[in-house]
Amino acid sequence: MFKWIFAAVLLVGGAVGAFYMFVHPPVRLMTPPLVYEYEGETILATLPEQALDGRIDIFYATNRFPIGLGEAQTYTIAPDRTLRAGSATLRIGDETTTLEQIRAWTTQAEGDARPYLHLEALNEKAVLPDSGDPDAAAREWFAAIDAAMQVRQTKNILIFVHGANTTLERAAGHASQLQHYSGDAAVVVLFTWPTAENFLFYLRDIKRASASAPHLARLISLLADNTVAEKIDLFSYSSGGTVASSGLALLAEEDPEGADRLGEVVHIAPDASLRLFVEELRLYAPLADRVTTFLNLADSALRLANIMTGESRAGRPDVRKLSEEDTQFALEAALSHELQVVQITPRSMPDVARTSHTYWYDNQWVSNDLILTLALDLSPEARGLDPHVAEAGAPFWTFPEDYADRIRRGLEALRRD
Repeated sequence: MFKWIFAAVLLVGGAVGAFYMFVHPPVRLMTPPLVYEYEGETILATLPEQALDGRIDIFYATNRFPIGLGEAQTYTIAPDRTLRAGSATLRIGDETTTLEQIRAWTTQAEGDARPYLHLEALNEKAVLPDSGDPDAAAREWFAAIDAAMQVRQTKNILIFVHGANTTLERAAGHASQLQHYSGDAAVVVLFTWPTAENFLFYLRDIKRASASAPHLARLISLLADNTVAEKIDLFSYSSGGTVASSGLALLAEEDPEGADRLGEVVHIAPDASLRLFVEELRLYAPLADRVTTFLNLADSALRLANIMTGESRAGRPDVRKLSEEDTQFALEAALSHELQVVQITPRSMPDVARTSHTYWYDNQWVSNDLILTLALDLSPEARGLDPHVAEAGAPFWTFPEDYADRIRRGLEALRRD
């Protein structure tokens, strides 16, 4: 009898694993960062009026190959040589979802199951030029970004670069999380590159990530030249770290003035060759305001990526794989605060699996720190993190066990002041 039960469990587990390998449900609205749980109603009261309904508008740029026309147009998993741009609208929940429910989901960790973020509309606006000046349609897209910045506190653009095995809808869903919870701090632009949307083709995705880097570099140059953005922040996740790292290095080499507009650069669980990541960091880190890397040394996805690629990954680094010169550079970058490393320590953090790769949107503490980094440009110490020094002398930061209390006390002090 036990053998039959065990076999049934294995069959169900295999079926569930296969489902999530080949089927990609929409992203759910993540549990609110702590600042929203503690001060959500106050924050919502300051947001632009359009942020208070069930729809989230973002901008996008892509080197995915298009298919269809007009409202029926979407993008495939095939790469395109052209960089296209437009806007997307996502809906929180379904047509029956009320504003009261959205406010509750945005400010409360407990309660009903989190709603899905549905991609409701894509509207391609322009083809961005490989060189030279943008045409009228492209200028109109840049003007729309400028108009969106006018109703926000800061004139910042935040570019989000997703990971491998990610559909367009899921990529837009993650980008919309950042728009929703960054409030009026930035205008979000999704850079969506052509993943195969199938884990079995992971190695092909890594090649496409590298091939997409020039498109990202071109996008940043165009945004720097054609918008009023004061800073261009960038957040990459997982294999998006390969796109972002190589793209930023190309940007620094080909357009140092554009790279000088870089603000916060954040790589979470970067699935990028550690060796190349450090080499490329040399080029763009001096031009950015700050580079922050989040890593989990037990990250199971990056352990598998290490095996498949044969290279140590930047989000689960084996520093023994670095040359003496690169090791020294990484140490100097950390000591000068050009590079700041935040290490995830699941044993001292609630609701983080030991081998987690998805901790930035699964955990309130990490999403909270991400929002404080991107929206407020706060240092790790100001964000409530604890400093440490590795054996080699490199500083890094972790979440203290009383992190939630520190954030609450910090918000209370701000309110008093």
